[in-house]
Amino acid sequence: MMDKPIPFWSILPKEVINAVNSTDSGLSDEAAIRRRKGNLVRKPLSPFITDLFLLFRQFKSPLVSILIFAVILASILGEYGNSSIILAIILLSGILGFWQERNANRALEKLRAMVRVNATIVREGIAKDVPISEIVSGDIVLLNAGDIIPGDCLLLEANDLHVNEAALTGESFPAEKALGILPIDTVLSKRKNCVFQGTSVVNGTAKALVVHTGIHTEFGKISTQIEKHQPETAFEKGIRKFGYMIMRVTLILSLLILVLNIFLGKPVTDSILFALALAVGMAPELLPAIMTITLSAGAKRMAEKKVIVKKLSSIQNLGAVNVFCSDKTGTLTEGIIKVQHTVDGEGNPCDKVRNYAFLNANLETGFTNPMDEAIRNIPDVPFQGYEKMDEVPYDFIRKRLSIAVSFQDKHLLITKGAVNNILDVCTTAEFAHGETIALEQVRNQIKKTQEDYCARGFRTIGLCYKDITGDPVIDKNDECEMTFLGIVVLSDSLKAGISDTIKNLKGLGIQLKLITGDHELVAAYISSRIGLKSDDLLTGSRLRKMTDEALAIKVNEVNVFAETEPDQKERIVRALQKAGNVVGYIGDGINDASALQAADVGISVDTAVDVARETADIVFLQNDLNVLREGILEGRRTFINTLKYIFITISANFGNMFSVAGTSLFLPFLPLLPKQILLLNFLSDFPAMAISSDAVDPESLSKPQRWNTKFIRNFMIVFGIESSLFDFITFGTLLYFFHADVDHFRTGWFLESVITEIIILLIIRTRRPFMKSKPSKYLIWTSALVAILTIALPYLPYSNLLGLDPLPLSLILGIITITIIYVITAEFTKQLFFKSKITARYQ
Repeated sequence: MMDKPIPFWSILPKEVINAVNSTDSGLSDEAAIRRRKGNLVRKPLSPFITDLFLLFRQFKSPLVSILIFAVILASILGEYGNSSIILAIILLSGILGFWQERNANRALEKLRAMVRVNATIVREGIAKDVPISEIVSGDIVLLNAGDIIPGDCLLLEANDLHVNEAALTGESFPAEKALGILPIDTVLSKRKNCVFQGTSVVNGTAKALVVHTGIHTEFGKISTQIEKHQPETAFEKGIRKFGYMIMRVTLILSLLILVLNIFLGKPVTDSILFALALAVGMAPELLPAIMTITLSAGAKRMAEKKVIVKKLSSIQNLGAVNVFCSDKTGTLTEGIIKVQHTVDGEGNPCDKVRNYAFLNANLETGFTNPMDEAIRNIPDVPFQGYEKMDEVPYDFIRKRLSIAVSFQDKHLLITKGAVNNILDVCTTAEFAHGETIALEQVRNQIKKTQEDYCARGFRTIGLCYKDITGDPVIDKNDECEMTFLGIVVLSDSLKAGISDTIKNLKGLGIQLKLITGDHELVAAYISSRIGLKSDDLLTGSRLRKMTDEALAIKVNEVNVFAETEPDQKERIVRALQKAGNVVGYIGDGINDASALQAADVGISVDTAVDVARETADIVFLQNDLNVLREGILEGRRTFINTLKYIFITISANFGNMFSVAGTSLFLPFLPLLPKQILLLNFLSDFPAMAISSDAVDPESLSKPQRWNTKFIRNFMIVFGIESSLFDFITFGTLLYFFHADVDHFRTGWFLESVITEIIILLIIRTRRPFMKSKPSKYLIWTSALVAILTIALPYLPYSNLLGLDPLPLSLILGIITITIIYVITAEFTKQLFFKSKITARYQ
């Protein structure tokens, strides 16, 4: 086992195998188990330590830290009772947030484990699949197109291997790999005999020795920096800006109140505790926990619908998506491909095309794809006597795959691929009746045959061959001067009800874009069948001639992109984003990886190649656009429920604290004690924990949901002012109508603040009239529980420790009356707010 990195690219393979204490047949399982503990980029912390960090994180807010410091200061000054109660409330709030967030994180880890990526390794001479996390130094790994490379490896065998190393080198073009020994000072991007963790195989095959894993890999050295520079999502940016805005207002207001209270001669210790408690009361300190809980609950509900979320923030992005890009195979179609015909260039049935296509597909060792599987299932093909000699794997540049076979005393090169790319390497064409003529004489006829099938929705594969007797070792250069043999015609039926599914997506405000590598006639046929407008279809050749600026203007008008190349898929996604869209992309192939990464939400399926599943934010356990629709709706529910906490924080909560702050300047006593402010904040936050389970009105799910700072600002102004207005009405009623003493004043205002804040949550959680939208049972029960507890608090033993006194019946009735008027007014205000032209402009 390697204790430190070595320059293995400059050492003979046998010496490297010895250096890592391995063998030509790989490690034993026992040896692998002993080495596994050092495999991760960062060594895992114990569950206890992880939980401890999570608990401490609940108190990392600067405001909470300052308040804890003030509690310590108050204790030093002898205020033991008040400081103990305040500290208890702070701890209870932290423990509540910790418990909910811990459960949410545990659930998320279980979901991620459902879509873990495996690799094929050789141990004791036997090939087996194991999770990438279990691969260790000394393992021998077998690589195919689409695989993620699990460690820094030295190549032992390689066949036309190309690797995407953009994550390490920044180079967008695949790096070609080959065996050999390089100088010790060879830079990373030039180490052709190595492959590195975090990169992926674009095409070709290889056998490689894993030399370094975890922190000793090149990726491991920079992983911390990579994580630090993960781009924020639009929602995360909005949350951050919102948090900073509230924090600034809170700090300024608290400092101002502190200075003024001290200036007015109120006790310094009480004034400090009051100002700091006020700051905590106004700040949305539970927002991170609420977001985690809400998103995790959404992820669990999505898992029940066969959707696995790997990145929590992608749920909110999913709710904001208004354009979805999709391939057709397996998404719009059944994904069950069948060979319908094998014909020559004129469309005549040809057994030789069938037999040679079967040989090519059956002997290849590259990544599995549905078309090759269909060809392998052709029945009754004479296969005996043929032996594979060599192979040139498929890649997305050539769009061809070649196999060299031996039969009796002959060697044949059989190549299949995209029809146009096959024609490019042919000089002659052979027909079913046995005649062979110059290709140029029949090229147009062959293309017409292909187009006739494509226009009816069939997919086509071209086939050619040539005699290479005496030289069965082949490479790309051998694909020349070949004989065109014919076309394999394949079918893939549309999914039942796909047209209705697309209409449903459109009804949700989502536009579908079809991006496919298939012939434009196939794409046009499919789009016409599913009701997708394709009058202005764009092909890959036209895309190559367009600038990024021109594409960004054009892309919103085009629904179908055909004959596209991998890099063009990413260009289309970025152009859609530049045009103001939030873009989702669903793909399952090697050629989808860059587009998946570029999209706001990358979606793959459980049967996709490793690099697609690893790159994706969300993985479907079944390839079905109906599942996508459910995922989008869940994303919108999660987004809306998260906003509900923000709305309650910036309206009732903020309004209450502003009122308390303002009133403190005109009263000879503090309107609420610091411990009462913190208790108010704790009790009103408790029902917010149940927001994740709340129902969302169907009409709120009808369009994409985006973060809108101006809308939130308007909401804060309108409902914050209304909340403050009723607080001042309560203040006047208590002071001038009931002539309440200090304790009754504080108790009355405390009850009114908690109860109204709970009720306002139930009102603003919906745009419907309050009584026409039913909250979730958990939200109802937690709200009722807190309301009952709040009313009971003044009558409980030791309530005097909280500064609460039992209230006379007349005063309670007065508070109830104010609360009822507040509810009616808030409902009326809500209806006006959502109907106003100013508000509509930002929705």
